Amino acid sequence: MKREIPVFQYDDAWQILARGDRLNGLVIDAGSEEVMLRIEASMSKLKVMGDDDRRFFWIWAQVNKREREWLQVLTAHYNDFHYLILGDNRSEMAVIQNAESIYRNEEKYREDVKEPLLALETHVKAVVDWVCEAPEEYHAYVERYLPYDKRNGDIPRKVFYSIDPEWHDGKDDERLIRGLEEVKAAAPLEFDSITLRTYITVWSAAYRILSQIRYDERDKGYERKLLHDAQTMDDIELFMEYDSKGQEIEGLNLDSQEDYERWRKANCGFHCMDVSYARIHLSPWRENESESYRFHLNFGVYGFYDEVAEIAIALHKQGITLKVDEIDSILKILRQEDMVGFRPHPDKYMNRDGVTNQVWLPHIGDVTREVYWKIIKSTKWHKQHKPWPNDKTDPII
Repeated sequence: MKREIPVFQYDDAWQILARGDRLNGLVIDAGSEEVMLRIEASMSKLKVMGDDDRRFFWIWAQVNKREREWLQVLTAHYNDFHYLILGDNRSEMAVIQNAESIYRNEEKYREDVKEPLLALETHVKAVVDWVCEAPEEYHAYVERYLPYDKRNGDIPRKVFYSIDPEWHDGKDDERLIRGLEEVKAAAPLEFDSITLRTYITVWSAAYRILSQIRYDERDKGYERKLLHDAQTMDDIELFMEYDSKGQEIEGLNLDSQEDYERWRKANCGFHCMDVSYARIHLSPWRENESESYRFHLNFGVYGFYDEVAEIAIALHKQGITLKVDEIDSILKILRQEDMVGFRPHPDKYMNRDGVTNQVWLPHIGDVTREVYWKIIKSTKWHKQHKPWPNDKTDPII
């Protein structure tokens, strides 16, 4: 780097990161607020990059003579509510602010972080000047030196698995593909009406399959109990024991559609229609009253796609064909036709941000240096959001 940027010590950054509260924010005292507002004023030399008049860019904190930590600093405000976010775009993040929220400013105890903010201010001012004087030079520096584990990138699943086969055990893939293709080609089982007995029958069949899957995978005490109960209890006993709101059916008419609707409406907010709590969902549904009901099996968290596939295939063989809402996504995973996203903060849910699932980038040590660099070179890395000076006409990328 050609220009001299005042060193920001990681010890100072940690004084902020260790005391910050990413959920509720750290309300700061008047002296700290004064410095924070000066940092925001320095950042105002840059173009706005989002809501709340926000601006952000990468800086770096010196850990020791050889090591530094890249951090992102963001300033923003909504009317008189001002806040600053400092984080590593991975695990550490602090939100400091001048009030509890945009609605309240009654906090009596306020934190003093003036000294580390002063150190941050000196560094931020110099980086802002660099962006204003030579934005392309700053952008090139970030592009060259920003660690890959702080970036977003996408890689074809087939390529990822070919580079590092340990990421995936594909021994069951072909069997699951064949089974799901059969499920997809078959018409889902239809019901003219749904009673509690109907729902419990289908739910119990799915739950017995799940208990066997988890026993085969883990064979631990809890899984052994699940399997034992699934094999020895009748449908009603099993449902009352293991559904989150199974006990609530007591006193209801199991053969009444009205009582089923009463139970569903009262308890659906508590995951009463889940085979696996808050993860694998089973619900009868129809477009309108002229149609028949079909049981939909769906999920959102990537790590459960194989269990959903196993449940759907096994129930289909029992004559209970379900509508699997994410079946095309599961087939793409199994055929390795989709994309995997490397993210500093992976989202556990499926089909977010243009990829089927997100993971952390493996580190050297988790994989060999050779494997690591093959992954890096095979990944399409997203462009960084670039700060521009206010008088610059270049688009924000």
